[in-house]
Amino acid sequence: MGIICASAVLAFALYIIVTSPDFVPNELYTKEPTVIYANDGTTEIARLGKKNVELVTYQDMPQVLIDALVATEDSRFFQHNGVDAARFIKASLGQLAGKNAGGASTLSMQVIKNTYTKKTNNENRIESFLRKFKDIYMAVFKLESAYTKEEIIEFYLNSQWLGSGYGTYETINGVEQGSQYFFGKSVSDLTLP
Repeated sequence: MGIICASAVLAFALYIIVTSPDFVPNELYTKEPTVIYANDGTTEIARLGKKNVELVTYQDMPQVLIDALVATEDSRFFQHNGVDAARFIKASLGQLAGKNAGGASTLSMQVIKNTYTKKTNNENRIESFLRKFKDIYMAVFKLESAYTKEEIIEFYLNSQWLGSGYGTYETINGVEQGSQYFFGKSVSDLTLP
């Protein structure tokens, strides 16, 4: 019985590895738009690109932002290797019991989901279950093994959709654009209030 169980776990793990999308590091890096300026060099005429985003580094992000992100999204982010096993088990058991037990995705898993394994609208429970394990595999063995925690926070905060209707762009993407839109200042100037 032990051999059968071990074989089933191994077969499942191999299935997840083989069917996971390719890990292409360049896809993690959000691209800034090209900015066209008038002859005076300061008046912005247009922004060309897929998204209106201004990238910021971890060092440019205030500590209160990092603390708020970690506290709300992944309280053990700096302690785990891409998956928070205790949180994952609790959420899984809650879902099996038919309760809303909260999400089990870590920041690293969310970066993977947003970049590589995007959820589809018609995803059934089995597809969702398999996607979650692909997120875990890629977060642990691809993302966390190649990048620092600080880089992962940069990927996350520079790529998040934060609202709709900003200038000539339909959406607000990344923490710098969100800060400019909602608070009228650079993210580096944000304070707790």
